[in-house]
Amino acid sequence: MTTVFKGNFSATAIGSLPHIDVEAACEIMFKSLPEIPCWPQLPKLNVNEDMCIQYTEGLPCITIAADGKTVSIDVSQDTSGALAGFYDAYLKNDPDLFRISPECSAGFYAMIEQLNKSPQKSFRAIKGQVVGPITLAGSLKLSTGITALYSEEFFDVIIKLMAMKAYWQFTKLSQYGLPVMIFADEPYLTSFGSAFMNISRERAISALNDVYETVQAHGGLTGTHCCGNTDWAMLMESKVDIVSFDAYEFMDKYLMYWREIRAFLDRGGYLAWGIVPTSPKIMNVSLNDLIKKLDEGIKFLMSKDISRAIIQERSIITPSCGTGTLTIEEAKRVMALTYELSMAMKKF
Repeated sequence: MTTVFKGNFSATAIGSLPHIDVEAACEIMFKSLPEIPCWPQLPKLNVNEDMCIQYTEGLPCITIAADGKTVSIDVSQDTSGALAGFYDAYLKNDPDLFRISPECSAGFYAMIEQLNKSPQKSFRAIKGQVVGPITLAGSLKLSTGITALYSEEFFDVIIKLMAMKAYWQFTKLSQYGLPVMIFADEPYLTSFGSAFMNISRERAISALNDVYETVQAHGGLTGTHCCGNTDWAMLMESKVDIVSFDAYEFMDKYLMYWREIRAFLDRGGYLAWGIVPTSPKIMNVSLNDLIKKLDEGIKFLMSKDISRAIIQERSIITPSCGTGTLTIEEAKRVMALTYELSMAMKKF
């Protein structure tokens, strides 16, 4: 592990909010996440903030449909010049060549502005995020009809692009002298091992590690969030520092991997318990419900000879996913309960 950091049930978030008011979105992040704030992705503000569009700036041969919502890769013409240009930029190892523009990440720039005005003394880390390379490659189609995931050429480009976008965020967030976490969010991993995602375990781990290692080489912590069920052993065998899982809906599925969890914690890994539901269920869930559910998970791991001290030191509290598809009221309750649960767990 590259950075000394103790989780101690501090709260952070996956990223998206349903707001179109950028300042209000930043305010809720700072207020609800006083120890590990993250910048808000705002898909309802601008289609460019959709997670599979937001990070595609700089991707060679990209085309955006007239509706602005569909991105694809045009390989109908000679792609060699565009690919050569991309690799020339990549080899310069200059993260500013791969920045995310304000048009695609209003919340990131608003957060930086706020941090520059008044750095918060309560912060223990800062979190950023990119879409994971597997999810992006699985979501983008080439003009031939296949997804980029099955194009060795463009999958490699996407992996390197996401690594540099993560690196760029790290350089901006690390100026505050705090540990920096960069998550590569991989909802597409729910399809791993199925007919919908026919890539090898080794290729998946290698793709993820390329992103992780780029951030870790500069002292950052890395995470991956998957909001459904997946081959958690595969993810914990990668070089990721933080595994973020939906502990509200899928805790039992994740804890089946208790042997791998124990090995992951032994090597210094962290668990991000996505225990606060990000569905309309949130309006009927109480703080006590969440405390009880989380405590059951912790006690299960303790029964497998993992000490409570280690669990506490390596645990972070999060919502189960982003809140971008919820109503403002639902999102506010998600963030409020995330804060309250974090504070409550610190007292145990």
